[in-house]
Amino acid sequence: MNILDKYNLNPNQLKAANHINGPALVLAGAGSGKTRILTLRILNLVQSHIAGSEQILALTFTNKAADEIRDRLSNMLGADNLFPWMGTFHSISYKILRIFVNELNPDYKKGFTIYDSSDQTRLLKDTIKSLDLDLDQYPPALIKTIIDGLKNSTPYGEWAIEDKNRKKIIETYQKRLKENNAMDFGDLILNCYELILKSEKVRNYLRKTFQYILVDEYQDTNDIQFKLIKLLLNSEDNLFVVGDDNQLIYGWRGASVDTILNFETLFPKTVIYKLEQNYRSTPQILDVANNLISNNKKKMEKNLWTSNPKGDLVELTSQRSDIAEAEYVANKIKEYSGDYKLSDIAIFYRTNAQSRVLEDQLRKKKIQYKIFGNISFYDRAEIKDLVCYLRLIVNPEDGIAFNRIINTPARGIGAKTLQKLMNLKKEDVSYIDLLYVGVDHKIFSKKSEVLVLKLITAIDTCSISLENGGIISECIEQFLIDLQYQEHLKDEDRVENISEFINVISDYEENINENNLSEFLNSLSISSSVDGLDSSSESITLMTIHLAKGLEFPCVFFVGIEDQIVPHSRTHDDENEIEEERRLCYVAITRAIKKLHLSYANFRKVFGQIIPSGKSRFVEEIANSENILRLDGISTNSGNSSNEEKKVFHYRFGTGCIVYSDDDSIEDVVLVQFDSGFRKKVFVHDLEGS
Repeated sequence: MNILDKYNLNPNQLKAANHINGPALVLAGAGSGKTRILTLRILNLVQSHIAGSEQILALTFTNKAADEIRDRLSNMLGADNLFPWMGTFHSISYKILRIFVNELNPDYKKGFTIYDSSDQTRLLKDTIKSLDLDLDQYPPALIKTIIDGLKNSTPYGEWAIEDKNRKKIIETYQKRLKENNAMDFGDLILNCYELILKSEKVRNYLRKTFQYILVDEYQDTNDIQFKLIKLLLNSEDNLFVVGDDNQLIYGWRGASVDTILNFETLFPKTVIYKLEQNYRSTPQILDVANNLISNNKKKMEKNLWTSNPKGDLVELTSQRSDIAEAEYVANKIKEYSGDYKLSDIAIFYRTNAQSRVLEDQLRKKKIQYKIFGNISFYDRAEIKDLVCYLRLIVNPEDGIAFNRIINTPARGIGAKTLQKLMNLKKEDVSYIDLLYVGVDHKIFSKKSEVLVLKLITAIDTCSISLENGGIISECIEQFLIDLQYQEHLKDEDRVENISEFINVISDYEENINENNLSEFLNSLSISSSVDGLDSSSESITLMTIHLAKGLEFPCVFFVGIEDQIVPHSRTHDDENEIEEERRLCYVAITRAIKKLHLSYANFRKVFGQIIPSGKSRFVEEIANSENILRLDGISTNSGNSSNEEKKVFHYRFGTGCIVYSDDDSIEDVVLVQFDSGFRKKVFVHDLEGS
């Protein structure tokens, strides 16, 4: 009797788990049981006495995956089999470096430290300052991205950095790491690779130790990780990799679909096993997923299928706006209260900023939720910073707000300078006036004084505009421009979050009779509270698609399937990136077990302005599936041709043409594309025929 017979494997799973010698590629489709196959293949090697647990190297991308495989094996084999070489690429690299630390001399010594992302950023800031370079011109976040990209792809001696100052920063940073006897995460794998490459003693020891190498999520390996794997292989090439080219979604981390596509070329004796039977989803969900991914050109042929019972059709809906889309989702969740527990339901979106409108609607409906792997929209640092700026504009006596924003963006005001400033504070002096006092007393450096005066001017200008009846969202947008706040953020996701916050203000303005920033802030405090939510532990899950990989939920809502969002606007000129965006959608779809809702909005707010959005190209790619129930109505542009041709004049914004009439609004409101380039939602009675 075969050791694996009792585990009820399908024929392809059994063949893969029984593989012993030589290279093997297991193409494991979504929901096909890849973790189970990795586990049982290791079980087979150990129970058949082909290899001891200490002779098997199993590499994963998450500690969770490694722990899951180890726990399963412990239950099957007993606690004596500890599998010391099972873990993530980073943890295994660290272990090798620690064992052979003497080989790293003189660069590193015993007890070296691992710097996390925040340590890395802090050291980069210090490095840039020590070189008398401008942090705004050489932002640490950008330099960090460049360094991470180099360490994911290229050995140290082959780095090519054209910009002289960037090169100087990076070289100095690497030098200071060694002086601190520290490595960042990228160094762990790259130093491990270079150690094994240069030391024959280490290389021979590890090749003798690792008789069998297994890699989970192989499609996500970057160039250096692949070079490390190849270097560890002995002459038998006992490499067993499990992956799915259709689920490669980490190109920005250095992963390339070519790594899995070219596996057979790199290892000519490769045996390929295809796991195409899905145990997770309904046939309807899989059909939609297959229709979508069939449009990718760079892929290995396979077709996911299931023997699961038939389920509901996949519902595709369109809503007039992102707010209407969020309301639709919240109402559906309420409707499903008898069919699904809250923990059975997940909402997926492409970017973090999309969570805000969803959170607002879920709170209104008193639906408990959690943000997976991220913080709530209103708890994000840039949102809290902006709220504190607004609080200070409304209430110049707000010391908490003042302390949060005085050095954000950085103005060179250290603890000693701040203490000097506070010593000048008198009871009847507001914090804005205190800044004037500080300038008069010359407590700031010349550079800081310029930035403080800029802050005072921006606050005064915004306050005057608001007092004169200015539109809050427009005043705050101008305030952020005056502060150069977006330049300070230097991160696309954080800028999108600020844009979304301007939308929050704009939404508020549409439902009030007069502009009042103080009332807005008070309403925000109230609406951000979760006190009114059900206190039970049950909650739905909100997350970006990237974080959803490897998870599954009985009921999934995938929202915002629009061009500019998915595929993301920055990918439109690159076919390889478009294919990765399509794979991202494929991952979202294949997380669903029983029920899947897809949706898009025809109009979406960006920096407070309503702009046409419209469905993603991926929507049309799944439209032919007989398992789609299309509830998205007519095309965004249908029936609007007369509006698009109608020229109008607005007393403030000039001439333009109507692109959208808001029929659902109580007021008579239209969206106008003005010749100046702006799109504005305005009242019809403020327009004249042109």
